[in-house]
Amino acid sequence: MKLTTTQSVLAELLETAKNGISTRPVDPILGSLLIEASDEGRLTVIGTDLNVSIKTTAITHILQPGVVALNAKLLADTVNNLGSGELDIEVSERICVISHSTGKCRIVGGNPEDFPSIPETQNCTEISIPSKKLQAALEACLYCCSADETKLILTGVHFQLQGENWSCASTDGHRLALVSSKLEGNYSPISFTVPRRSLTELGKILSTTAENSSCTLKVGNNTVQFILPNAELTSRLLEGEFPHINHLIPNSFANELIVERKGMEIILKRISHFAEKKHKIVKILWEVNDQQATLMTGNTDIGDAVDSLLIKTQTSIEENIGIGLNSGYLQEALKHISTDEIVFRFNKPLQPVIISPLGGLLDQLTLIMPVEVQDFEKPEGLAKYNTDTSKPENENETAAENTTEVDKLPEIEKVSNETTNVTDTPQSDTPTANKSKSRKRKQELKPEPETTAV
Repeated sequence: MKLTTTQSVLAELLETAKNGISTRPVDPILGSLLIEASDEGRLTVIGTDLNVSIKTTAITHILQPGVVALNAKLLADTVNNLGSGELDIEVSERICVISHSTGKCRIVGGNPEDFPSIPETQNCTEISIPSKKLQAALEACLYCCSADETKLILTGVHFQLQGENWSCASTDGHRLALVSSKLEGNYSPISFTVPRRSLTELGKILSTTAENSSCTLKVGNNTVQFILPNAELTSRLLEGEFPHINHLIPNSFANELIVERKGMEIILKRISHFAEKKHKIVKILWEVNDQQATLMTGNTDIGDAVDSLLIKTQTSIEENIGIGLNSGYLQEALKHISTDEIVFRFNKPLQPVIISPLGGLLDQLTLIMPVEVQDFEKPEGLAKYNTDTSKPENENETAAENTTEVDKLPEIEKVSNETTNVTDTPQSDTPTANKSKSRKRKQELKPEPETTAV
């Protein structure tokens, strides 16, 4: 193999393709990139970990076609540290020599015949989605995927297409994200679930594509292929039935409240470090008559905080409503919304809370299950906060009873267990600690809050 290319072109090909390689390859050949030079003047670089494969291609000056497998890290580090300009690459008997303006490098390669072939997508359905819409959909869904490998189907994003409608969804059992849009064309019903890792790498490729480009999906029985102008990504699909989540989203809402996204993000960042570390609960008091929302949180051992921002009401509710939410989940939901304003929709304090952008490229929502908490009375000022350190002996137990762990979406939990044949191990009861004069010791031994079913 013999060719001439530029340092920038080769570096870009390597940077994209090496994302398909595992950080800890089980076989040395899987730590390599396959480089192919064709008679048509096309230079192709492929990286794979057997579950996901990334192929990138560029047109360059090929003097002699050929193929070689080179260590990905060594090759990428070498090329990235070369100066800009032309590179002459020559391969003979698995030895690759890269010549540049001031010197040359020699890399010993592996056997290209040992490199695994990319799975072919057979009996496939082809779908075309605008690249920027697909990128926005992935950014709005990936953060809700589960990290629990025992429920493998929940570690991916579920795609559904029917007619001119398409959607993708993800959930970890505590929250879910759903986006949808329209397509050009009419498609037969099809659904499939793609692993999070594959889509994370796809998102990186999509971020480099042109604004008006499209991504072609070729969906087969076991694999899906995403074809873009500058790269192709092939991924295995997750097996199993994804939970039916649509019936968990209410059809109508008694309360619709609009807030400024950036303002709520700033307040959450300001007060969330006062929240109890395990459950991270923030209490939101929606004061409809005063057109404001008051956010409260606190841990009696370190302090507490309260802040407020203006709201707009879309409904004719007249009474104040208090809701407890996991501040981490809420912050992540806001982070993945790009519009200036967001809408909170809900019915009762312990029913699902839907968070959506006001406008935007896609129909997008995040569902978060509230937490049962008490005492939504708004403090008038810091002077009225309880600073008395001589608490009654049973105060910590009372607080534990009033604050519960974030509720799981019950139907999702049920379906995911049936799909993966995994039964959650029940938590053992925490033994009751003997009373002690030391408040610190008593805090360490307080029982864990119990999760309440919705």
